[in-house]
Amino acid sequence: MLLRYVRASVEDQEKIRDFLRQFIDDYLTDQIEQLVAQRQGGLYLALEDEQIIGTAAISLPKRHEAYLSGMRIAPSRQGQGVAEAFAKFQIAEAERLGAGIARALVHQDNQTSLHILQESLGFHVVDGWMVGTLSGFEAPEVPPLEAGPAWAVDKERILSFWSRFADDLWAGQNLWGPHSLTMEDIWQRFENSGVAVAPQTENQEVDTLAMYRVGQKKTMYINYFRMAEGRLASELLGYLWVEARAWGLEQVQYGLPQRQAEKFLSLSGLTPADTWTGIVLEKDLSLTHE
Repeated sequence: MLLRYVRASVEDQEKIRDFLRQFIDDYLTDQIEQLVAQRQGGLYLALEDEQIIGTAAISLPKRHEAYLSGMRIAPSRQGQGVAEAFAKFQIAEAERLGAGIARALVHQDNQTSLHILQESLGFHVVDGWMVGTLSGFEAPEVPPLEAGPAWAVDKERILSFWSRFADDLWAGQNLWGPHSLTMEDIWQRFENSGVAVAPQTENQEVDTLAMYRVGQKKTMYINYFRMAEGRLASELLGYLWVEARAWGLEQVQYGLPQRQAEKFLSLSGLTPADTWTGIVLEKDLSLTHE
């Protein structure tokens, strides 16, 4: 098996779309243009006799963090070691790009990928992950008193809160792309009015913190929802519904660590229209050659 791996270019897009038609309703088709436009990483092709037999993607949400995704292998070549060889290339390329850690998100039922990543490539499980869509939420008529937007005066107590949960993962711009949460991420969301906090009293410890953004298709994207004690979590959720109503939004999509997502859904009392549950795996690339 002689394979050649290349970084996809803009000119490859139609060939990639043709290849992906083998996979029903593949979300990767909608990401081709974005991936090939990335300055670092991007979409990679596995070629055999100049024919595409596989795709894989690398993103760098942080300078030293690589997120591996988009692995697709032609059905006729599955079970022949192509996926493992391609994944090894992904890891080597992530190292070349300067990543010190690599993460991947795999559907909980994808036993083949889980086996390759854990048994063959040395990844370990760090968390579960859930993505889903909610609609039919009802905002309270009176905005909650104890929850609302975070302000500059809240920075110190949010810093104290974050230090308790510094190992948390969050979704950033991509609900399927978990990566580390830093204070810089939170400050950037401050600038876009995308941080909600409870309680609102500035000298009290933060009980619940959420980060969100308003996107297209009348959708709010919730990419962080963390409770400490959780006594004001319902208040904070009510504030998010008030925000959604104010923006005229019709649905909420969330990408959260599984335990956070389960608590979020329990508080909402809503049943997701769709839900996807996966497993986040991680590998310390500094140990690769030891």
